[in-house]
Amino acid sequence: MPRLRHCYPVNHRPAKVFERRIYYASLDFNKIREWFSSKPGSLKKPIFHLDPGHETGYCRKKYRDKLGKLLYFDIEDYNELKEMVLEYLPEDLYYDRNLYRDTSKCVDCEDRNCQSCEDLLGQELMFDVDPENIDCPNCGSLEDRIKGASMYKFCYICFSKVIEQTLLLKDLLSERGFQKLSAVYSGRGFHIYIEDLQTYEMTRDERRNLAMEVKDQGIAIDPWVTEGGSRLARVPYSLNGLVSRVCHPVDLSEIKVLDFWRSRPFVPKFL
Repeated sequence: MPRLRHCYPVNHRPAKVFERRIYYASLDFNKIREWFSSKPGSLKKPIFHLDPGHETGYCRKKYRDKLGKLLYFDIEDYNELKEMVLEYLPEDLYYDRNLYRDTSKCVDCEDRNCQSCEDLLGQELMFDVDPENIDCPNCGSLEDRIKGASMYKFCYICFSKVIEQTLLLKDLLSERGFQKLSAVYSGRGFHIYIEDLQTYEMTRDERRNLAMEVKDQGIAIDPWVTEGGSRLARVPYSLNGLVSRVCHPVDLSEIKVLDFWRSRPFVPKFL
């Protein structure tokens, strides 16, 4: 059974293990490979992380000893990623946004202090807009959500505000001169990427200053993600196991008209 009683909108619920199997067995992993193919260097085949089922408690029985841990690995090709995912049937699948000189060295590193590592070449610049960062008349503030033992609580009201905030962020970044913007629906909010090549080399301070500038404009991002403290992002086309939604690339100009709650490709077929 799930460990926490999360409060989600209608038709959002945790995906059970057999439902994850249904989804990933039919997924074309070439879509994932193609999405990463435009990335520079090591990010074409990044370090992947999977969560066997920490939040929901739904996990393959033989991997219950892995609950509470993120398992990370590198791959030679995307068939290996498919094999790992079909073996673990994870609640969530992430990738490391860091750009490394040699991922094989990093995946075996026990220190994980990437900022001081000579193998670190840069990091993908990303903004995370999620409902918990929105003050909502129904769900409350982030502090309210945490006190209620459901940080991931959200509703139609705060999701609609997330869409508004994402569009404001798009306009702000464009005004700042960034040209290559892309987005992925994360299942609860949006990940906004800046793919201008020079952004990979931004320092931690530069990222922090940019995050604070965005926050000062009233846009509810998670600054820890943008400045690089949190380097993980959901893998596009993976399943957000908390809410049974497909993480899917989207056109920023269309997000106001897309039906993320009821339509393919965002709603998996098992619902």
